[in-house]
Amino acid sequence: MSDAWQRWVAENLLRGVEPGDLVEGLVDAGVPRLRARSTVAEILGSPGLALARQQQRRAEQLALVTRLRAAVAGEVAVQRRPAPPAAELFARYWAGSVPAVFTDIVPRWHRPWTPASLRERFGEVRVEACVGREVDPTPDANWQEYRVEMTLAAFVDRMLDHDRSNDLYLIANNRNTAREQLGSLWDDVVLPEGWFDRPRLPYGSALWLGPAGTVTPLHHDTSNILFCQVHGRKRIVLAPPWATELLDSARGVYNDRTPADLVREGIASTEVRLEPGEALFIPAGWWHDVRAEDPSVSLAINAFARPNALTWYKPGAPL
Repeated sequence: MSDAWQRWVAENLLRGVEPGDLVEGLVDAGVPRLRARSTVAEILGSPGLALARQQQRRAEQLALVTRLRAAVAGEVAVQRRPAPPAAELFARYWAGSVPAVFTDIVPRWHRPWTPASLRERFGEVRVEACVGREVDPTPDANWQEYRVEMTLAAFVDRMLDHDRSNDLYLIANNRNTAREQLGSLWDDVVLPEGWFDRPRLPYGSALWLGPAGTVTPLHHDTSNILFCQVHGRKRIVLAPPWATELLDSARGVYNDRTPADLVREGIASTEVRLEPGEALFIPAGWWHDVRAEDPSVSLAINAFARPNALTWYKPGAPL
């Protein structure tokens, strides 16, 4: 009996199909009746099928737990409010896996960041950017192929030459916030007391800089992030980690589904238009798709004052 037919028998036994019906199915496919009976009986009594049934039951139990979490959470909604004290942030939003927009963090900074002001202050600093992204349908996953070093002035000039493009972008993997020559940027940044481990900020943050039209497709992070929208607007679509439909289309931390797919398929999600000066708390594991509506400067920070490396969370990893 071929492996394919044995898998067919095992799969249907797990689905609850009667053994006799499977024997008849094999016979109809041309398998001798004696061979069909012995095959079904052997698989029915195998330790492998017993283990598969245990794992199936466990999966059904976990699915119920996830369904309960989704039912309790209700519709995906994102509150806009002033930044809370650290104790409330960690108890309500961090522990509860609740995204929120905080409206008064970036406005506290000592000076605004715009592409032009960054060019004026740091134009001669060499930075790493990703250039040539539009030839690749998955440039974020393949980001290393598009790494280019240039001055910040040259990047801003190229960026402003594009009305709308996903071809060039300073992204998290470029690690520009850790460059010593950009260290004085941190003198501008004022953050809520007790939220972050300040010495780790340069290495636990990411500067995002690009034209209107940049896209970071649906993905999740393995840490909690405060995404500060400093200049320009971004549209962010969020879906919770308990939207289990998304596991079928996950590729590592990325997902093949688009925001339009989420709406069409009725998958729990919400859209946030992040205005200049707003900061979005994105809990670990939340799927998000990020698109710039204007030339944009953003700072993503994950150097929180609590342990924040959930690198074991990889439900999209290959089986």
